[in-house]
Amino acid sequence: MAPLTRVLIETDTGRRIEASADGRIFFNPESYQLQRQVDYKELPSKAADLPQLQFMKGGSRTLSMSLTFDTYETRQDVRTLTAQVAGLAEVEGEPKERPPVCTVTWGPTVEPYAGLPFTGVLESLTQRFTLFLEDGTPVRAVLDVQFKEGESVQRQRKRNPRRSGSPLEPRRHLVRRGDSLPSLAAAEYGDPARWRPIALANGLVNPRLLEPGTELVIPPL
Repeated sequence: MAPLTRVLIETDTGRRIEASADGRIFFNPESYQLQRQVDYKELPSKAADLPQLQFMKGGSRTLSMSLTFDTYETRQDVRTLTAQVAGLAEVEGEPKERPPVCTVTWGPTVEPYAGLPFTGVLESLTQRFTLFLEDGTPVRAVLDVQFKEGESVQRQRKRNPRRSGSPLEPRRHLVRRGDSLPSLAAAEYGDPARWRPIALANGLVNPRLLEPGTELVIPPL
């Protein structure tokens, strides 16, 4: 029988947190939830009962799951383990700049947008302590975590570097799986909201549809 694939959280600072069979770190979650919101603007329409919808921008995905920690048998303070996950929301670096970017892995990679691996930052954390020893030491906890999709500017630039020359010079980009106009705008201009110049330069009617292999012109601002 093949070994059970377990949730693994790795950070861009070298931290590694992995589920274990006996729960000494945390039990494998029973489920996870992926959510994505796309923003539209409602336009009045006289010809129909329903308003017309104008696409505004695509939002980042979020990944949610619950992690259970249990140290009852070892009589260990469970907070020494939950602190590993809580630390994912702490600002770190020299000088301190931002929380670490996390990559969450659970099972095989499926492309595109089918689930994990998921790269982002810990956006929300709720800790619930549910079992205690006689002296009040907590030995069981459930952590509800939510990660917001994204990556650091440094990683974006490393993955999609500019060519040498003037930063005002137009360049071309070959669309890869997972690319979107907001992600290209974030990598090129440092602001995902500035995707419209790319759409206009390439005559894109629907900015959500980017075919892998298409060559785009990235205009200067």
